[in-house]
Amino acid sequence: MRRTIIITPVLFIILFFGVCFAVNAQDIWKGGSAYSHFGLGTPHDYRSSVSDGMGVYGVALHDSRLPGIANPAAWSRAIFTNASGTFEVTSYDAISSNTNYRSTKFHTGPFQVVLPVTRDRLGIALSISPLTSSRYTLQNQYLLDPDENHSGGELQYQIENTGSGGMNKIEAGIGYRLTNSFSIGYAPSLFLGNIRRQQTVIIMDEGYRPTNLQELTSHYGFGNRFGLYFSQRNTFRQNDRFTLGAMVSLPVNLVSERKLESRIDVNTVTIRSASDYGDGQATYPMEASAGASYNPNPYLQLSTDVLYQNWSDYSNFDGASETFLKDRVRVGLGGQYLATRRDASTFLSNFTYRLGVSYDTGSLKLNNNNIETFTIHGGLNIPSFRTNSSIDINAEYGFRGTQDSGLIAERVFALKISFNLSELMFIQRRLQ
Repeated sequence: MRRTIIITPVLFIILFFGVCFAVNAQDIWKGGSAYSHFGLGTPHDYRSSVSDGMGVYGVALHDSRLPGIANPAAWSRAIFTNASGTFEVTSYDAISSNTNYRSTKFHTGPFQVVLPVTRDRLGIALSISPLTSSRYTLQNQYLLDPDENHSGGELQYQIENTGSGGMNKIEAGIGYRLTNSFSIGYAPSLFLGNIRRQQTVIIMDEGYRPTNLQELTSHYGFGNRFGLYFSQRNTFRQNDRFTLGAMVSLPVNLVSERKLESRIDVNTVTIRSASDYGDGQATYPMEASAGASYNPNPYLQLSTDVLYQNWSDYSNFDGASETFLKDRVRVGLGGQYLATRRDASTFLSNFTYRLGVSYDTGSLKLNNNNIETFTIHGGLNIPSFRTNSSIDINAEYGFRGTQDSGLIAERVFALKISFNLSELMFIQRRLQ
């Protein structure tokens, strides 16, 4: 008899609240990538738990048991009611010419729900997902000569720059299958974000009080995203499946507000209010993705895609372009082996295995160096015996940046856990 892994909805609830309580009890965030200091922060490519393990954006992927937000057109193929949430811990090991540091942060997202209005024809989706994150701590030591201060000797001081926040997206959309093979989709969205940047000067002398400035910028805007999805069976051989996908997200004009504060002892003093700054004119860039996926048999799936983001057209709060930003291209290639579909009795046949690689040119060019990232991805899907629900465990290990020209090289490790609920709902059951 084949062995199975049993995961019930009750277990999902216990695990979900267990993670939440653990986070509330202990804040494990210490920092993040130093490169998230620039612009709106480091871009996130949250897609689905399937594509995370394969290293692709997922625009050409669809799994009836797992929701995904990469392509609105794929929602037309929904059969089950899907809900998914992801929790992630990321560790950064950074090296530069004069310092080494490690930091860890915990974050969540995306949370998504896909509902089949008409199974395999019309589907709707709702999601909340992070787009960028800005979490960093940068410290530099300086020395003030005796003739530059009034202490009569040298003064050592430290400047600490910290940041937190990022952009998030709340999206609702619809996908519709026009023919047996071709689907379209559309998703409007609300962009929301808050980015806090703080600079603190600490003089290593008891006669001086630390000084700080805190800049808080908020953004909101409305976006539009369009998708195409094509799926064909028996394309090259019997029982195979070939899919194509494409997505375009239009630029978003953000309404931005900013204020400047300083904290003195326990009081926060507003130095410059939002009304003094006036509204900003920031722009979130256009992005597009295209890819293909192929199943030569029911057990194996291969996928590749490319993501493009037009960061060179980004404008900041003042409506000006940023010289350190450039267009970003991310390419992924991966596959998955569905051992659960084989009629085997071994323990290893209970899971789905995923593996992939990705290369990211990055959106930053600093000191004539592109901040590139190369990442290895892997994942494991643990299915439920009683339902179509599952748990996904995905891991990433990557290299970002360079030590050339005084920059920072980072090794990034991420561990993600996704809880996927998948059920047939709204069915009137008949008594036998």
